[in-house]
Amino acid sequence: MRFVIVGGGVAGITAAIDLSRRKAGEIIVYSDEEYPYYYRPQLTEFLAGELPLARLLRRPLTWYEERGIQVKLAQPVTAIHPDSKTITVTGQTDVGGHADLGGHADFGGHADVGDHEDVGYDKLLLATGSLPFVPPIAGADKQGVLTWRTLDDTLEMEKASVTCQKVAILGGGLLGLEAARGLRGFCNDITVLEFFPRLMPRQLDEEGAGLLKDFVESMGVKVITGAQSQEFLGERHVSGIRLQSGEVIPASTVIVAAGVRSNAQLAEAAGLVVDRGVVVDTQMRTSDSDIYAAGDVAVFRGYSWAIAPIAQWQARVAAANMVGEEMHYDAVIPSTTLKVVGIDVSSVGDVNPEDEASIEIRKLDPDGGTYKKIVLRDGVIVGTIMINDRQLAKDLENRIANRQPMTEEEAEQLVS
Repeated sequence: MRFVIVGGGVAGITAAIDLSRRKAGEIIVYSDEEYPYYYRPQLTEFLAGELPLARLLRRPLTWYEERGIQVKLAQPVTAIHPDSKTITVTGQTDVGGHADLGGHADFGGHADVGDHEDVGYDKLLLATGSLPFVPPIAGADKQGVLTWRTLDDTLEMEKASVTCQKVAILGGGLLGLEAARGLRGFCNDITVLEFFPRLMPRQLDEEGAGLLKDFVESMGVKVITGAQSQEFLGERHVSGIRLQSGEVIPASTVIVAAGVRSNAQLAEAAGLVVDRGVVVDTQMRTSDSDIYAAGDVAVFRGYSWAIAPIAQWQARVAAANMVGEEMHYDAVIPSTTLKVVGIDVSSVGDVNPEDEASIEIRKLDPDGGTYKKIVLRDGVIVGTIMINDRQLAKDLENRIANRQPMTEEEAEQLVS
């Protein structure tokens, strides 16, 4: 059996390792990046200078080879042919690599453009992840307008920080705030622009977002909410952003962190069922019985959560079913954690309920810098927001996962 995986991120590598443990057959991973696997959430630490590249790049290619996993770097897959059970691969890595990047001299090289090869598979896993979403704003193609998703993107941001003057970050969600954290040590003038009325609108409510905004601004980062960007200014290189209000935010570098979209073009071109992402069943199987999908590219019951724990769990389910071991995936409760200097933010489950049956118990302590919120539905805890109470946050996350009953009185005691 030949198992082919498209994508070398957390979902693809997790599945490859699980397949290797089962010793089920030949395993090949194709990645369009020239670096071996790294954990994307750690890019913030790398950007901030807190994590060396040698530690970010967790394993050399020899580690995979010893486990029977072939990792093909800088070899993008350009087409899938379900009828013939083949994929088309462009490029072939050369020998060598980047000995100057943390000593990983055995990982990579650049693709020879125009070299095509068709590779057969018995089972195929799509782990192509997601792509940064760039809003349709005039001037988005100017120099100095950057997106942040990959290690290459981070290296570009690192170059920009050398001559750092004024930076604008488009997006006040998790990724935008992480970018602000990573650049804060290099740039003294950072502005975060959030389209919605509050920061992290999916994960926080008004009270929690207000406390977070105070913390972020206390670090010297300016925050503007309800900011509708109209145009990137400048000639060839960006010089600022004009908001719909008419206000101009000067910036020599703009980081677009306005969310992601599933990278499903390959699947769509191959005729698989796609609805904002590749549609999968409980076994992570697509509309083709020999093709699976996991991670950001997959849509399960209408949702695609772009977070690592879900990608890992889906990859394990996919790997099991690819070798014939029946395993089913059920929607994992989304959880988000954010660590900024001086603040811990945790958001788990349904934190902004819209139904009248839900009960919200909360306590805000601005002076103490804490906020605690518990959401109950039918006597069961279904959501929490915790700011600066890591121990309680972890305990409640476990209780949500186990759907433990909780009374209003108990919730009141926990937040007090």
